[in-house]
Amino acid sequence: MTYWTRLLVFVALILISEIFTSSVEAADVGNIAPLNRYFKETWTTRQGLPHNTINSIDQTPEGYLWLSSWEGVARFNGKDFKMFGRDSITGLPDVGTRASFLDNSGRLIIGGARGGLTSVKDGQWTPFAPVGVLINVLWVDDKNNIWIGTEGGGLFRQDPQGVRQQWTTVQGLPSNTIYSFANAADGGLWIGTAAGMVLWRHGQLSPVAALHKVPVFDLLKTHDGLIIASENGVSRLVGDKVIPLHPDLTNVAVSQLMLDHQGSLWMGTVQQGIFRLSKAYGLEHLDASHGMPSNRVLDLFEDKEQSIWIGTNGGLFRLRDAPFSTITTEQGLAGNYVRALLSEPNGDIWIGSSRGLSRYSRAKGFVTEIVLPGESILSLAQMADGRLLIGTYTAGVFIYDNGQTKLLVDRDSGLISNEVRALLQDPDGSIWIGTAQGLAHWHDGSVDNLTTQDGLPGNFVVELLRCDNKMWIGTGTGIAIYQNGKFSVMPIHQFDAAEYAFGMFPQEKKRLLWVATDRGLLRHNLDTDETVLIGRRNGLPFDKFFQLVIDDYGNVWLTSNRGILRFSEADANAVADGRMSTLSTVLYGESDGMLSAQANGGSNPTMVKTPEGTVWIATAMGATSVRPQRLQQFAEHTPQVVVERISMDGQEQSLTNNLTLPAAAQRVEINYAGLSFIMPTRLRYRTKLDGFDQDWRDKTGLNQVEYTNLAPGTYQLDIQSANPGGRWSPSAQLTIIKLPFWWQTLLAKYIALAATVLVIVGFTYWRTASLRRSEQYLLQQVARKTAELQQQTHNLETANQEKSVLLDKLQQQALALEIQAKQDSLTGLANRRAFDEHLAQEYARAKRLQQPLTLAFIDIDHFKWINDKFSHSVGDKALVKLAAQLKLHCRAIDIAARWGGEEFSLLLPTTTSQQAIQVCERLRMAVESMDCSSIAEGLKLTVSIGLACSDDVEESWQLLNAADDALYRAKNNGRNRVESFI
Repeated sequence: MTYWTRLLVFVALILISEIFTSSVEAADVGNIAPLNRYFKETWTTRQGLPHNTINSIDQTPEGYLWLSSWEGVARFNGKDFKMFGRDSITGLPDVGTRASFLDNSGRLIIGGARGGLTSVKDGQWTPFAPVGVLINVLWVDDKNNIWIGTEGGGLFRQDPQGVRQQWTTVQGLPSNTIYSFANAADGGLWIGTAAGMVLWRHGQLSPVAALHKVPVFDLLKTHDGLIIASENGVSRLVGDKVIPLHPDLTNVAVSQLMLDHQGSLWMGTVQQGIFRLSKAYGLEHLDASHGMPSNRVLDLFEDKEQSIWIGTNGGLFRLRDAPFSTITTEQGLAGNYVRALLSEPNGDIWIGSSRGLSRYSRAKGFVTEIVLPGESILSLAQMADGRLLIGTYTAGVFIYDNGQTKLLVDRDSGLISNEVRALLQDPDGSIWIGTAQGLAHWHDGSVDNLTTQDGLPGNFVVELLRCDNKMWIGTGTGIAIYQNGKFSVMPIHQFDAAEYAFGMFPQEKKRLLWVATDRGLLRHNLDTDETVLIGRRNGLPFDKFFQLVIDDYGNVWLTSNRGILRFSEADANAVADGRMSTLSTVLYGESDGMLSAQANGGSNPTMVKTPEGTVWIATAMGATSVRPQRLQQFAEHTPQVVVERISMDGQEQSLTNNLTLPAAAQRVEINYAGLSFIMPTRLRYRTKLDGFDQDWRDKTGLNQVEYTNLAPGTYQLDIQSANPGGRWSPSAQLTIIKLPFWWQTLLAKYIALAATVLVIVGFTYWRTASLRRSEQYLLQQVARKTAELQQQTHNLETANQEKSVLLDKLQQQALALEIQAKQDSLTGLANRRAFDEHLAQEYARAKRLQQPLTLAFIDIDHFKWINDKFSHSVGDKALVKLAAQLKLHCRAIDIAARWGGEEFSLLLPTTTSQQAIQVCERLRMAVESMDCSSIAEGLKLTVSIGLACSDDVEESWQLLNAADDALYRAKNNGRNRVESFI
């Protein structure tokens, strides 16, 4: 190699490095995801495309995507495709469309197979005269001239008045087939042809000698110069020289170029899929073997929401940085069934799967190391010195240290079971091992095995956590707490029959511990030991959850077999505190970027949060990650909502801002769409028809609103959309005018009013005359009857006096009977019948006002013994004395009753269980201290009291049963005590 050759190569390499750096200098490397992490989606004719070959892609200002194909133009709203072809609306001479271009005014220009040329803006189509030959490419300059590149017809320029000028090989074009345009300085235009590239300036064509006879498929103007995609790869034009952009792209036929918002260069090829060149990951490649519908790329486009759309000859392909992305064997994982995760301080993630442990480098975008290949990994834990503890399914516990793995302990060396589901290192350096058959403690080379015989509630240990200077142990039969060498049990079965405590998340500063169980989420207060269940009745969609993490944005993430649940930590606390009844949740699954919605549990940890805030989840198909800050960015995008279809009584109407309905119209339907492509299935909608609706109507999940039999008048329909957690869009508005029938017009109403007045006047005149004739006759009759009535009046007065006396006696008897019916004759308290009526009324009121209502059952201890020893007369006096004590302790709103025999009931409105316990305790002590010597010498009375609160039950009969159960427990626990149901 000569000196000048070596120098040229050296200069080229420097230029390539500078070009690469400058191309991505604006990129935020930390936010660039590896190409293999992007969420992939494909649309073909099966999903509604008119043809699988997508020649060009554009997005108009309101948000629609427009796709050119050989079977017409498709407009895409995120859910549905609307087709436009050869008809009077578009003016195209053929359905085949090849090229499109969106100018600065928002006008979309479309070029077709037979040279058809048309444009659309705000739903209005404007066709132009055809050029007579297939249009390959379109471009509009700053003077509003349309440049048209054709297949064999050369170059056309059409000015705003429609006047055209043509250039062909006769005027200096290398070829009459034009593939690409790019803006050049001083009013010039770079033109890529089938046989090289030329510069058009002021009507003159200057060829680029370095690209002689090379097909130039695309051109991209950047602030660092012109990038050229050709049959020989990708190059940059430097002066009059063409420098290869990357050595690996040499002789790769590149058909399309695009620079995204992060400064990464995307390259579509003729038969090798796509490449991306970024500062973060260098050159990356994606083709049909990675999920693309075809390796032939015809267009590249980045939409407003930063999704990458790729038009191929096998369908429409999209790559998007979805809320969730998943690492699988495609990125080098040892296995896809992931059971445990651990985050390293440097951002690396350890991923334990059914086929080994993998270290995934976020910086590099792929797996850099595999440990214990073939072993099924169940649990992971970081040791204080940085080493890694690895728990397996069948081989015990290993320690990993700087690339070396050694066995720590297994069944052969004393471990109770090789199935290790949780690991924890104590501050003293010893290691706790949770297995499927008990808990093991490794220290100084020896193992102590602990089971239910040693105080564990269950032997199936799935979680170990150090919190509040205690070790918390999650098992399949509740929670154990280990402190100072002893176990104590925290039962959870009382919470909707919960058994498994799968995962725990501590908040020691807030003095809270959260527990994911098979009956929902528990919140445990570390100071008061109060535990509250948030379950299905509070809005959780199902029962079983495995692990939880609270992110840096105050979101709670819960894993399950049915997807990942997210809700606000503040809302969860409000529900747990009783300040809110229902939790608002969002459930994520496959449509959000996960390859499987089944998150795994029963091992630990299955969900972790990295130092930068990303949440990683173990699933049945890889390790899934979600960036909460990315979700926030999605929410900040406000989709524009558009009206797409209006129909009246089943007949489609033209789209307009003012809709007039004839009087006979009975039903109007309006279809709309929010133009967002990130999570179109999760868009929220609401509508309001002023003059009809009092408030907004939630239409989430519906793209249609319908009104029937509107009254005559003028209405305004407002439609808004929003991404989950985001702001509502400006309204799409439609004025609806409903015309009246003739009899509903103002004139018809006036005529009807006048006719009514005439009828009333005529009737009044006739009636007056008739009354005058009757008056005389009535006067005569009155005189005759007056005498008779006076006599009858005297007789009636005498009879009424007798009846009044009799009625007074009956009322007194009825009152006495009513009192007897609702009052206990011995104690003067309400009887059971009256108490049942009060209970039904007070329970309904408590539930309606969301106030507590407590019921207490009070039973005299050993009352049969009192009757047997002292006599039934003494027993009756004891009942009367206890009733008097009850009355002393009752408020005006309380209801005391004799339930039957020696049993009394006490109803305490607006009283919680804790308050009721205090009231009943005072009553119990007052009874115990009563002097009963006046009744019988040596007689002492004590009572047992059981109480229950309406907050803990759903029906009033359940309140009775709960209080009765509590009373039964009070008797069994020694009598003379107060017991609460909960």
